[in-house]
Parts: sequence; C-alpha cells; structure tokens
Amino acid sequence: MMKNLIFLSLIAVLLTACSPGGSPIDTSNDDDSTSEVDPEPVSPYHPDVNWDKCGGREEAHPCNIISFDHNGDEFDLYTHYGSLIVLDLSTMWCGPCNQAGAHAQEVQDLYTDVDLIYITVLIEDQQAGPVDLQDLQDWAAAYGNTTSPVVAGDRSMLTSGGGTFDLTSWPTFFYIDRDMVIRDVDKGYNGGEVIYSIEWLLTL
Repeated sequence: MMKNLIFLSLIAVLLTACSPGGSPIDTSNDDDSTSEVDPEPVSPYHPDVNWDKCGGREEAHPCNIISFDHNGDEFDLYTHYGSLIVLDLSTMWCGPCNQAGAHAQEVQDLYTDVDLIYITVLIEDQQAGPVDLQDLQDWAAAYGNTTSPVVAGDRSMLTSGGGTFDLTSWPTFFYIDRDMVIRDVDKGYNGGEVIYSIEWLLTL
C-alpha cells in the first residue's frame, strides 16, 4: 500500500492501459461457448482450493487458477507456492498487453536466481472470444516464451464474470509473494513499473 502511495503520480502519468480512465471492462460481448481444443477446455477458476478465503485484492491469497499452458500441460497456480509470482491478466487484442507479452520471458530471465515466475493469463483471443491452445502457442511463439508460461483464462475469473480478480483495465498485474499473498496490484503496462514492483516485492 505504501509503495502505491509513493508512486501514485508517476503511475498516473506513465501508465498505459486498454481501458483508460478506470472504466469497467465491457462484458456485453462475452461468449459462453466452449472452444474445441486438445486438451479439453477446463474452467481455470477454482475459488475454494487450499484456502478458506481467497480473492483478487492486496493482502488476499489469490484464488487458484487451474487450466493449461502453451505446451498443453496442466497449469495449477498453487503449485508455485514458495516462488515469487508476477501474474499478468491480459487479452490478445489489447495493445499494452502485447507490449507486456513481448518482455515477459526477458523479465523472468532477469530473476531466475530468486525463483520468480512470470505468468501471462490470456482471458480473450483477438476477437474477444475464448482462448484455445493454438492461441497460447501463437502468443508464446511471437514473444519467445519458453519458461514463462502462457495460460488459458476466461471471464469467469473476473468480478464481472462472478470471479474475484477485479479488473478495470488491461493488462492488470498481481505481484504475489512466497506465501501466495497478493502484495501489489498494478493496472496497465509500464515496463519500469513492473521491474520496480518486483524489486519492491524482493524487499518484503
């Protein structure tokens, strides 16, 4: 919280986001249809795993994300307990999300010695529809993701879809400590702010 107060003016000037002005994300084009994908699509949002209470705000345990990654492997957020986590909720159609995606592997590589994992969760594809395995692979190929996973998400994760991750702009970053507690949330993308937030997380 203190970190956010110190850099509030800097963030206001530098932050780039797909939903300027903090307006709510439009859910009018939500598509509840299921994509055909191998492996079978699974709902990535499981709100009651391991902790009695979970949420998407600072000082909460994030609710678990169980899905699949760009390699077609099962992904379970809670298996990364003990690591530092940058959780980037993005969409494929969002320009700043793509800017962030272009640096995800690079950022993770900078912090391999402190066991940091940078996870990109794609909520929607280029047409604002459901994400499938091919979408994840295309994103990973475009941006060189190898050990920085690209994971399928959907709108059920968001408060607008009944979940707990509260987004008012794309992308939104959640910085999670080794005890699986959200310590900071940044809206929009600024490369310097991502590095600063990681460095701040390392001091806790």
